Amino acid sequence: MLPVIRAEDLQAFYVLETPRGKKVVRAVNGVSLVIPENTVYGLAGESGCGKTTLLKVLLGNLEPPLRHFGGRVLYRVDGEYLDALALPEGKRQKLRWTYISYIPQGSMSVFNPVARLRTTFMDFLESHVSEKMRQELLRHAEEHLERLGLSPKILEAYPHQLSGGMRQRVAIALATLLNPRVILADEPTTALDVVAQRAVLQLLFDIQRKLRNTIVLVTHDMGIHATVTTRMAIMYAGRIVEEGWTQDIFTTPLHPYTQYLIRSLPRIGDKRLRESAPGSPPSLAQLPPGCPFHPRCPFAFERCREEVPELEEVGEQKVACFLRRASHVVTS
Repeated sequence: MLPVIRAEDLQAFYVLETPRGKKVVRAVNGVSLVIPENTVYGLAGESGCGKTTLLKVLLGNLEPPLRHFGGRVLYRVDGEYLDALALPEGKRQKLRWTYISYIPQGSMSVFNPVARLRTTFMDFLESHVSEKMRQELLRHAEEHLERLGLSPKILEAYPHQLSGGMRQRVAIALATLLNPRVILADEPTTALDVVAQRAVLQLLFDIQRKLRNTIVLVTHDMGIHATVTTRMAIMYAGRIVEEGWTQDIFTTPLHPYTQYLIRSLPRIGDKRLRESAPGSPPSLAQLPPGCPFHPRCPFAFERCREEVPELEEVGEQKVACFLRRASHVVTS
């Protein structure tokens, strides 16, 4: 499978002005990824590890205080690769929603609070398609809403009249309306009950299967990754610490942090307390020296405290760990 996205040594930091001077939050700190076409690619990790910021960088949406310090995001468009971060703003805007769309975590930010949802949909269509196609696509949006368990009449409502879960489903319908080649989904099932969550995931999966497009799915729920994603990357402290096929990562996790994430999953019939990683993630504004996971890792040794491990291939997987041989790392 050809890569549809190539991220090369991405560095994007939040630069904050404080009374004590500038504060630099290293949210995306040297990330390289190759995302194949026709896949559901997962990004996993604890809250605050940089997943949402990485999605923004992949989208080319770097608004202050977020700043780009290095690296490229290459999209394969019509057989050639374009650097989304180097394109003029006008060309970058054309890529969005038609080639690449974004499902944000906070659905309320998508909609105009004083406009009916139908107006929002029509404004969106007017900026991307001809007048002839608008009514047809609006009918397509109504079908999307019905598959998500919502009545098309909801388009006559204002955003504040909907629950958070309903707004999230409407946001998903809007983001997938133009059948984009790449969908960046940031916690798309947040605030949804189990039934609505299943409907959302099924819709995204059906769209991916029908269009053979690529979905980059951010969620901290490892159960969703196990069920939905094809490949996945584990993120910690702004870096990728493990990457590979989802089945391989769940069968043979190589990084101690990945092993803790998987061991924390509940299992049917197992009433024992689940084990999570000890301690808390480090501040992205004050990372420890060496491997950022070493203060929490029971296997850390001197080299871990002094050097940052590179992401290296180990069989079909990649792992950033000096204990990178599976036989040297505690198994789940």
